[in-house]
Amino acid sequence: MASFYIPLTGLDADSTALNTIANDLSNMNTTAFKAQSTDFSTLFYQQIGTSGSGNAIQVGSGVQVAANATDYSQGSINSTGVDTDAALNGNGFFVLNGGGTNIYTRAGDFSLAPNGNLVSSDGLNVMGYPALNGVVNTTAPLTAVNVPEGQVQAPSATTTFGMTATLDSAAAVGTSVPAQVQVYDSLGNSYEATVTYTKTGTNAWSYAITMPDTLPATPPVAANVTTAVTPTATVSGANTLYAYEFGSSDGTPATVDGGSTLTIGGAVVAIPPAGESVAALQGQINGLGVAGVSAGLNNGVLTVTAKTVTAVVSNVSRDMVGSTINYDFGSSGATLATVNPGTNLSITGVTAAGATATITAPTVAPGESVATYATALQTAVTLAGLSGVTVSSVGGVVTLTGPNMTTTGSVIQDPVASANAAGALAFDSNGNLVSPAADVSGISFAGLSDGAATVNMTWDLLGASGAPTISQVDSTSSVSATTQNGFGSGEYQSFSIGSDGTVTATFSNGQKLNVGQLALANVANLQGLQDIGNSEYSTTLASGTAAIGTSGTNGLGTLQGAAVEESNVNISAEFSDLIIAQRGFEANSKTITTFDTITEETINMIH
Repeated sequence: MASFYIPLTGLDADSTALNTIANDLSNMNTTAFKAQSTDFSTLFYQQIGTSGSGNAIQVGSGVQVAANATDYSQGSINSTGVDTDAALNGNGFFVLNGGGTNIYTRAGDFSLAPNGNLVSSDGLNVMGYPALNGVVNTTAPLTAVNVPEGQVQAPSATTTFGMTATLDSAAAVGTSVPAQVQVYDSLGNSYEATVTYTKTGTNAWSYAITMPDTLPATPPVAANVTTAVTPTATVSGANTLYAYEFGSSDGTPATVDGGSTLTIGGAVVAIPPAGESVAALQGQINGLGVAGVSAGLNNGVLTVTAKTVTAVVSNVSRDMVGSTINYDFGSSGATLATVNPGTNLSITGVTAAGATATITAPTVAPGESVATYATALQTAVTLAGLSGVTVSSVGGVVTLTGPNMTTTGSVIQDPVASANAAGALAFDSNGNLVSPAADVSGISFAGLSDGAATVNMTWDLLGASGAPTISQVDSTSSVSATTQNGFGSGEYQSFSIGSDGTVTATFSNGQKLNVGQLALANVANLQGLQDIGNSEYSTTLASGTAAIGTSGTNGLGTLQGAAVEESNVNISAEFSDLIIAQRGFEANSKTITTFDTITEETINMIH
């Protein structure tokens, strides 16, 4: 019967409205959730006659749900401070890869997968445009946005450098002004390159560019070096104590050399040619059984106690640990390598008397050759009396050899430089640089100690604006700024998402690298999108194909990193709609109960 059917359609429609409101309220804290509203429309009308004026008399058949419309308006932006989060402010959707098919969302609560891909809360890859060497290609096909988590950025050698400097026009001829700039080789090692300006005349200066290279010493190579052990004798009453020190002062684990001889009261102690430990020698002495003679050992000191001064006759040597330390001055171009005055080498060794001594390497003359330096160093070692320490130079390698020898400090070489590492500067009467009139190219340094490629650089004299960065004024010479484009290797530290969707990784070397750009999408008919759950949507024939672009283009919104969009549910409006839906449901229920009462009375009339 229509009397029952019509209110039942109302109950069904109101139930849908109540479900929609309940769903909105339950998702009021869901990231980027979009609220819905239920729209009603009438069912068909039945004409049951006409009025006296000919107007049709129609009776409705009830109500139906016309649409559940989604409110795609902007939700509030909440800053989270989480690098992986992104909020979209304005039109559009993030693009996700749903098993080969793109799906869309405004929920930017992303995270990083173990492989470094940026993924949605349900693990779908966030799609974007790829980057090569920091340059984003927005014409390339979309790909998963990948963050180089745990990776190391390769070093980049310096190819250009520059400095902003003023030279004192009143300086005396011969005045030198050094200026340093840090540069890098192909392996990422850094150097303090120095440009030395020297006044040569009125409005005229020369320049010389050097790049000192600190040389690492190769690990010491142990070798046996024999040295005589002279005992100290102490008279104690009728006894004499003979103390043989086998390296106790420096803790060196010495052994007795096989060439040693030791006679105790006429008895010869047999020492094997290959040498033996000090403890074994102690046992041999005590095993002789010479009356009044005994041997003790404490921290490398062998003490022989005898009743007479003639009881012990010795010719003992020990095997000392020796060292060989090499400094390689670019042996591939050894004849051209020179020693830099910045060298601060110190050598520690043992003198003939057994004492420990340390000397500082002699002052290095500017441009001193490797061979000359080795000769001067040998002279200093000899004068200091460091026993057994020798210095030699072969093929650009300086070698120090000696017993118990150690070194501290640095040995520095000047790598082989090209002709363009020196030249002249000319200024006009206003202090402007007139020559060179262009950047100085072809500056190269070869023979680096770490085996890196030759450093080839251009001195950017004109700067980014095309104006010279070197000038001459009547003021104290100074360098206010330096620039260069190289860097060492660096480990990944963090990333950020820019307002244009560019994903930028930061490394420990201070470098930033663009690794991709988030893609955004939009459709012609938002109400035609199909909600597939998890705040994600797919396109349909009604919505039309999604148009892909980047933040801020073609009507698409902009991004805010480390933030998310909140739900746009209006709780006040939802409660108001809830009351209306409740009243409608109650009214339709009342209609049914009323019809039920009437039906019952009608039946009773028959009886």
